[in-house]
Amino acid sequence: MSLHSRTTSSTSTRAVKAHNDVMLTRQLLQTVLHDLSRRLLKCFGRQVRLVVHGGAIMVLHPRLGCRPSTRDVDYNHRSFVLEWQRLGVYDAGARLQACISATASKFGLGADWMNACADVALPMSTDAYGNLYDPIYTDAVSEQNMRINTIYTSSGLVLVGVSWSWAIALKLVRYQKDDPYDIANILLLGRRQRGVQWTCQLLEQWLVSMCGAMGYQSYPSWQMKTTRERMDHAIRLAQTVLA
Repeated sequence: MSLHSRTTSSTSTRAVKAHNDVMLTRQLLQTVLHDLSRRLLKCFGRQVRLVVHGGAIMVLHPRLGCRPSTRDVDYNHRSFVLEWQRLGVYDAGARLQACISATASKFGLGADWMNACADVALPMSTDAYGNLYDPIYTDAVSEQNMRINTIYTSSGLVLVGVSWSWAIALKLVRYQKDDPYDIANILLLGRRQRGVQWTCQLLEQWLVSMCGAMGYQSYPSWQMKTTRERMDHAIRLAQTVLA
């Protein structure tokens, strides 16, 4: 049986539009992910782990749930492929994409309802031996982060959110639409759980130490000024609007 038939045999053929315009509520997202999980388990024969970032974390995380919905699920494709290559599976990327597409067809979603478009902009790092590695993925799959930021688990799929520091760092770069409020909610979580009294200086120090691959120390003055203004704005949101 071909890969296509293995992943789509239970779904009637339906044209998949390029862009998703269906807002994924927590309930709908869990239903869609359950379908994807079933397909992945059939296709891979074991549970698949994906590192995710963006709105899906804000919708699904049990300690946040601060967004009613998201348009898509952003995941890290490049490291998923490398992880499976180390296991001797060299078509994992194609298998995953086929499953994502089949689920999109079943629920009338756009092809990009789950996508890795951001991969091209995510920073890479080199270790002490000069080997290139993905710092966001490495941080996400640490035991500590998986314990606190696993946002979905089923027989065929587990979604792990990036660490809180990386979630904020990535949102500060874009800082559009829901990003300011997402960051503010994460800061509030830090205050509730650990009593952190956020200041712009403290937030900057934390991100520089935890997300060095962002290259903050190499930012030109105008870029660092903009980043600090965004930090200050998000902190004020956490202290006033959302407190």
